[in-house]
Amino acid sequence: MAMKTRRAFVRALGLTSVGVLASGVTLRAWPSVSAGTDAEQYTVLEVRKAARHFAMLYFNFCKTLVGAFGQDEAYELTRRAIFNLALDRTDRMREKALSLGLSTDVESFDRLTDLPSVAWRKWDSSSGEVRCPYAQAWLGYFDLHPWFARFASLYCDVVDTTNIENFSRTTSHRITKNLLWGDADCEREFFESDQVKSGSFTYGVRE
Repeated sequence: MAMKTRRAFVRALGLTSVGVLASGVTLRAWPSVSAGTDAEQYTVLEVRKAARHFAMLYFNFCKTLVGAFGQDEAYELTRRAIFNLALDRTDRMREKALSLGLSTDVESFDRLTDLPSVAWRKWDSSSGEVRCPYAQAWLGYFDLHPWFARFASLYCDVVDTTNIENFSRTTSHRITKNLLWGDADCEREFFESDQVKSGSFTYGVRE
Protein backbone atom coordinates (compact mmCIF):
# COMPACT_ATOMS: atom_id res chain seq x y z
CA MET A 1 0.00 0.00 0.00
CA ALA A 2 1.42 3.41 -0.99
CA MET A 3 2.33 5.67 1.94
CA LYS A 4 -0.27 8.32 1.03
CA THR A 5 -3.01 5.71 0.66
CA ARG A 6 -1.94 4.02 3.86
CA ARG A 7 -2.15 7.27 5.81
CA ALA A 8 -5.65 7.89 4.49
CA PHE A 9 -6.65 4.38 5.54
CA VAL A 10 -5.29 4.96 9.03
CA ARG A 11 -7.11 8.30 9.36
CA ALA A 12 -10.35 6.69 8.19
CA LEU A 13 -10.12 4.23 11.06
CA GLY A 14 -9.48 7.01 13.54
CA LEU A 15 -6.10 5.54 14.47
CA THR A 16 -2.77 7.21 15.06
CA SER A 17 -0.66 4.63 13.23
CA VAL A 18 -0.60 1.04 12.11
CA GLY A 19 2.12 -1.30 10.98
CA VAL A 20 3.80 -4.66 11.14
CA LEU A 21 7.04 -5.17 13.01
CA ALA A 22 9.96 -6.90 11.35
CA SER A 23 9.17 -9.98 13.45
CA GLY A 24 5.71 -10.14 11.89
CA VAL A 25 3.85 -9.03 15.02
CA THR A 26 0.89 -6.81 14.23
CA LEU A 27 1.22 -3.39 15.82
CA ARG A 28 -2.31 -2.45 16.82
CA ALA A 29 -2.68 1.30 17.09
CA TRP A 30 -5.01 2.98 19.56
CA PRO A 31 -7.30 5.93 18.82
CA SER A 32 -5.89 9.36 19.50
CA VAL A 33 -7.56 12.16 21.43
CA SER A 34 -8.30 15.11 19.15
CA ALA A 35 -9.30 18.68 19.98
CA GLY A 36 -12.91 17.87 19.14
CA THR A 37 -13.17 14.89 21.49
CA ASP A 38 -16.03 15.34 23.96
CA ALA A 39 -15.87 14.40 27.65
CA GLU A 40 -17.47 10.99 27.22
CA GLN A 41 -15.22 10.03 24.31
CA TYR A 42 -12.20 11.20 26.27
CA THR A 43 -13.21 9.07 29.27
CA VAL A 44 -13.66 5.99 27.09
CA LEU A 45 -10.26 6.48 25.46
CA GLU A 46 -8.51 7.00 28.78
CA VAL A 47 -10.13 3.96 30.41
CA ARG A 48 -9.26 1.81 27.41
CA LYS A 49 -5.64 2.93 27.66
CA ALA A 50 -5.57 1.94 31.34
CA ALA A 51 -7.17 -1.41 30.46
CA ARG A 52 -4.50 -1.96 27.82
CA HIS A 53 -1.81 -1.56 30.48
CA PHE A 54 -3.50 -4.19 32.64
CA ALA A 55 -3.77 -6.53 29.65
CA MET A 56 -0.07 -6.08 28.87
CA LEU A 57 0.82 -6.69 32.52
CA TYR A 58 -1.22 -9.91 32.54
CA PHE A 59 0.52 -11.16 29.39
CA ASN A 60 3.95 -10.42 30.77
CA PHE A 61 3.21 -12.12 34.10
CA CYS A 62 2.01 -15.19 32.19
CA LYS A 63 5.06 -15.12 29.93
CA THR A 64 7.39 -14.88 32.95
CA LEU A 65 5.64 -17.78 34.71
CA VAL A 66 5.76 -19.93 31.57
CA GLY A 67 9.48 -19.22 31.20
CA ALA A 68 10.15 -20.12 34.82
CA PHE A 69 7.86 -23.12 35.33
CA GLY A 70 6.60 -24.34 31.94
CA GLN A 71 3.09 -23.96 30.55
CA ASP A 72 1.22 -26.46 32.70
CA GLU A 73 2.46 -25.24 36.09
CA ALA A 74 2.20 -21.62 34.97
CA TYR A 75 -1.40 -22.23 33.92
CA GLU A 76 -2.28 -23.58 37.36
CA LEU A 77 -0.53 -20.71 39.16
CA THR A 78 -2.32 -18.21 36.94
CA ARG A 79 -5.69 -19.86 37.63
CA ARG A 80 -5.09 -19.56 41.38
CA ALA A 81 -4.09 -15.92 41.10
CA ILE A 82 -7.16 -15.01 39.02
CA PHE A 83 -9.43 -16.94 41.38
CA ASN A 84 -8.05 -15.07 44.39
CA LEU A 85 -8.37 -11.75 42.57
CA ALA A 86 -12.06 -12.47 41.92
CA LEU A 87 -12.63 -13.38 45.57
CA ASP A 88 -10.90 -10.19 46.71
CA ARG A 89 -13.02 -8.05 44.40
CA THR A 90 -16.35 -9.65 45.14
CA ASP A 91 -15.89 -10.00 48.89
CA ARG A 92 -15.86 -6.19 48.88
CA MET A 93 -18.76 -5.90 46.45
CA ARG A 94 -20.87 -8.40 48.41
CA GLU A 95 -20.18 -6.57 51.67
CA LYS A 96 -21.24 -3.30 50.05
CA ALA A 97 -24.44 -4.84 48.67
CA LEU A 98 -25.43 -6.22 52.06
CA SER A 99 -24.64 -2.92 53.78
CA LEU A 100 -26.98 -1.16 51.33
CA GLY A 101 -29.73 -3.71 51.85
CA LEU A 102 -29.44 -5.00 48.29
CA SER A 103 -29.85 -8.56 47.14
CA THR A 104 -26.75 -10.34 45.88
CA ASP A 105 -28.09 -11.22 42.46
CA VAL A 106 -26.84 -10.50 38.94
CA GLU A 107 -28.68 -7.17 38.80
CA SER A 108 -27.01 -5.94 41.99
CA PHE A 109 -23.65 -7.21 40.75
CA ASP A 110 -24.00 -5.11 37.60
CA ARG A 111 -25.09 -2.12 39.67
CA LEU A 112 -22.13 -2.34 42.06
CA THR A 113 -19.44 -3.52 39.67
CA ASP A 114 -15.97 -2.11 40.34
CA LEU A 115 -15.06 -2.34 36.66
CA PRO A 116 -15.11 0.95 34.68
CA SER A 117 -17.58 -0.53 32.21
CA VAL A 118 -17.89 2.64 30.12
CA ALA A 119 -15.01 1.32 28.00
CA TRP A 120 -17.21 -1.62 27.00
CA ARG A 121 -20.68 0.00 27.01
CA LYS A 122 -19.66 3.03 24.95
CA TRP A 123 -17.52 1.10 22.49
CA ASP A 124 -17.87 2.27 18.91
CA SER A 125 -17.17 -0.23 16.14
CA SER A 126 -15.96 2.60 13.90
CA SER A 127 -12.85 2.85 16.12
CA GLY A 128 -11.40 -0.19 14.38
CA GLU A 129 -11.08 -2.00 17.72
CA VAL A 130 -13.01 -4.88 19.25
CA ARG A 131 -15.35 -4.13 22.15
CA CYS A 132 -13.19 -5.50 24.96
CA PRO A 133 -9.96 -3.54 25.53
CA TYR A 134 -8.34 -6.60 27.10
CA ALA A 135 -9.08 -8.66 24.01
CA GLN A 136 -7.86 -5.80 21.82
CA ALA A 137 -4.43 -6.11 23.43
CA TRP A 138 -4.33 -9.88 23.90
CA LEU A 139 -5.25 -10.76 20.32
CA GLY A 140 -2.11 -8.95 19.21
CA TYR A 141 0.04 -11.50 21.04
CA PHE A 142 -1.48 -14.68 19.59
CA ASP A 143 0.54 -14.94 16.36
CA LEU A 144 3.93 -14.68 18.04
CA HIS A 145 2.89 -16.39 21.30
CA PRO A 146 0.20 -18.95 20.41
CA TRP A 147 0.51 -20.56 23.86
CA PHE A 148 -1.02 -17.38 25.31
CA ALA A 149 -4.44 -17.97 23.74
CA ARG A 150 -5.55 -20.36 26.48
CA PHE A 151 -4.12 -18.11 29.20
CA ALA A 152 -6.08 -15.14 27.85
CA SER A 153 -9.30 -17.14 27.75
CA LEU A 154 -8.55 -18.48 31.25
CA TYR A 155 -8.74 -14.98 32.66
CA CYS A 156 -12.25 -14.47 31.29
CA ASP A 157 -13.49 -17.89 32.43
CA VAL A 158 -12.13 -17.74 35.97
CA VAL A 159 -12.72 -14.12 36.85
CA ASP A 160 -16.24 -13.82 35.43
CA THR A 161 -17.44 -17.13 36.84
CA THR A 162 -15.89 -16.66 40.27
CA ASN A 163 -17.13 -13.08 40.48
CA ILE A 164 -20.78 -14.04 40.31
CA GLU A 165 -20.37 -17.25 42.30
CA ASN A 166 -18.76 -15.48 45.25
CA PHE A 167 -20.99 -12.41 45.05
CA SER A 168 -24.27 -14.30 44.86
CA ARG A 169 -23.42 -17.64 46.56
CA THR A 170 -26.29 -19.06 44.47
CA THR A 171 -25.46 -18.48 40.82
CA SER A 172 -22.86 -19.69 38.34
CA HIS A 173 -21.91 -18.57 34.87
CA ARG A 174 -20.51 -19.74 31.57
CA ILE A 175 -19.14 -17.90 28.55
CA THR A 176 -20.84 -18.95 25.32
CA LYS A 177 -19.05 -16.61 22.89
CA ASN A 178 -15.71 -14.86 23.23
CA LEU A 179 -13.79 -12.41 21.06
CA LEU A 180 -10.68 -14.42 21.94
CA TRP A 181 -12.23 -17.48 20.28
CA GLY A 182 -12.86 -15.57 17.06
CA ASP A 183 -16.47 -14.62 17.81
CA ALA A 184 -17.82 -11.20 16.84
CA ASP A 185 -18.56 -10.34 20.47
CA CYS A 186 -18.67 -11.92 23.93
CA GLU A 187 -21.81 -13.52 25.34
CA ARG A 188 -22.53 -15.31 28.62
CA GLU A 189 -25.29 -16.96 30.56
CA PHE A 190 -26.04 -17.18 34.27
CA PHE A 191 -27.77 -20.08 35.99
CA GLU A 192 -28.64 -21.25 39.48
CA SER A 193 -26.17 -23.79 40.82
CA ASP A 194 -26.63 -26.26 43.66
CA GLN A 195 -22.85 -26.62 43.73
CA VAL A 196 -22.40 -22.91 44.41
CA LYS A 197 -25.20 -22.95 46.99
CA SER A 198 -23.28 -25.67 48.83
CA GLY A 199 -20.22 -23.41 48.98
CA SER A 200 -18.20 -25.04 46.19
CA PHE A 201 -16.92 -22.80 43.41
CA THR A 202 -16.00 -23.85 39.88
CA TYR A 203 -12.38 -22.72 39.71
CA GLY A 204 -10.93 -23.08 43.16
CA VAL A 205 -11.13 -23.16 46.94
CA ARG A 206 -10.59 -20.13 49.15
CA GLU A 207 -7.07 -20.26 50.59
